[in-house]
Amino acid sequence: MRGKMGVTVSDILRLPCLKGARVAAGKKSLQKVLTSVSVLEYTDPCSLQKEIFDRIDFLGGEIVITAFAGIAEDVERQCANIRRLSSAGEVGLILYYVGILMPRVDKRLIELADSLDFILIVMPEGRMDLRYSEAIVEIMGTIFEEQKAEVSIVSDVLEQVSRLPAYRRTVDTVLQIIRERLRVSLILLDGQERILGQAMWPASLELDMGELLDALAVPAEETAGPYLPDGKQPPSCKAFPGLRWAWYCPLGLHHSSMSLCLVKDGEPLAEGLVGQIAETVRLAVNIWSRQHAEVNEAELVQAILQDEPLKMRRLAEIFHIDIASVNAMWAVRWEGEGAEKNGREALKLLRDGLKRWCNTVISEVYEGYAVAFMDWPETGPDVARLSEAVLEEMPSGKGKGYLVRCHHLADTSDVRKAFLLIREHLADAGRIWPKKRCYTLPEMDFAAQCRRLPEEGEEAVEAAMMPLALLEEEGEGIQLVHTLCTWLLDADGSTARCAEQLFIHRNTVKYRLRCIRERLGYPVDKLPEQLFVYRAAALWRLMKGGAPVTEPAKTQG
Repeated sequence: MRGKMGVTVSDILRLPCLKGARVAAGKKSLQKVLTSVSVLEYTDPCSLQKEIFDRIDFLGGEIVITAFAGIAEDVERQCANIRRLSSAGEVGLILYYVGILMPRVDKRLIELADSLDFILIVMPEGRMDLRYSEAIVEIMGTIFEEQKAEVSIVSDVLEQVSRLPAYRRTVDTVLQIIRERLRVSLILLDGQERILGQAMWPASLELDMGELLDALAVPAEETAGPYLPDGKQPPSCKAFPGLRWAWYCPLGLHHSSMSLCLVKDGEPLAEGLVGQIAETVRLAVNIWSRQHAEVNEAELVQAILQDEPLKMRRLAEIFHIDIASVNAMWAVRWEGEGAEKNGREALKLLRDGLKRWCNTVISEVYEGYAVAFMDWPETGPDVARLSEAVLEEMPSGKGKGYLVRCHHLADTSDVRKAFLLIREHLADAGRIWPKKRCYTLPEMDFAAQCRRLPEEGEEAVEAAMMPLALLEEEGEGIQLVHTLCTWLLDADGSTARCAEQLFIHRNTVKYRLRCIRERLGYPVDKLPEQLFVYRAAALWRLMKGGAPVTEPAKTQG
């Protein structure tokens, strides 16, 4: 039953609970290692599900059980769930009650899962006597037995992290995976025994670190446990009253002095496992955070954007920065020729421009974005003018820079959410407003809402696109659609600017707007009607390939 590095999907397919199940998609991934089983109850991919989904720390390696009961006949929403689960590092789905709740497994679902190397296991169809609990008990029992028998966890944990999205590949994620796997508390310390990161089991566990470290400074004859690789200093071990065990492990890094403290209640860790845990963390620091213990501003930016609160607070304390005062973020993305060089120049311009007005400015290049966090004053300068001034000073050339302003952020958690929103939807904003170079956080959120709308199904898209569908039905409809999109999205409702951008006369724009009003039966320059039309125009650009480069040759009026 045992896989090479743990229980694989191929292994669990031989369990009695999955007898008769078939692999419908993702057959190339059958050797992926499993870490746990989860149940997907809330399958409607709306904003509430997204909020719940975003709050979960997915560590990858899970297989998910579901019947898609709430969306049994909605293939688009089923596909949306698979995309989200795959993006979080989940291995696959076990699909129950096909032929009872779901009529069939649609071909589109299979094709999507195959394209994502996402495993889709279909339980015997038309069976009402199948139970989730049987699969949960047998699969988790097999995983627990395998973990108890394992002689090596190093490659298994590192492989699991490598399958996660890039922003989740951190030392803190490694600590969390080991915690969940071995039910042990881990505390990562720097050379001055200050906490860099921790993962506690259970999460509510509170430790007196001073007392713990004092107790671990034991004589050599009391030292127990295996030696670390390459003859490094062995970990010290201490037994505490109440069946609590603790180990102190120097990591032996060449570039910094770091150590790992482990705490386990109940039975002590198996012989050899302490050294493997320390080796796993040591390799993780070398692979994903060579500067984990260095004190510099770049690390503070990384700690904020990777959600490492302990490290963030420690660095903020060293820099004497009031991290709680941060309420705004500006991010610049440079695309095209000279992106890296121009990104550094954009960072300098951001820093210089913002320091005139803000007491706290934390800035660095992160994942190709020049980002700055600051405490924006209540009576600061005009943000639009200042951001345009920064863009104007940026180097000219074949590349192009885009700036996103995010204000009124409650805390660093909001900062991170804003950055993830920008990273995911800046390209969408560029398609909706191709004339712009400067965007706001609400515009990013609007672009995200438009991008997610197709996940609600074809009916939702058709309803949202209805105004433009009415215009396209008759002759010269594409001209009216193009004019409406330009007037709303590029010209901010200005007839003169719309005419200038389309290279036509203002009277032509007025004539077309009049035609649009007549065909729709309501004005497009009045709220709330304009909101409906505005979203339709944005969706049209997203789904039709953006704004046309030139005005259609034939004009009216």
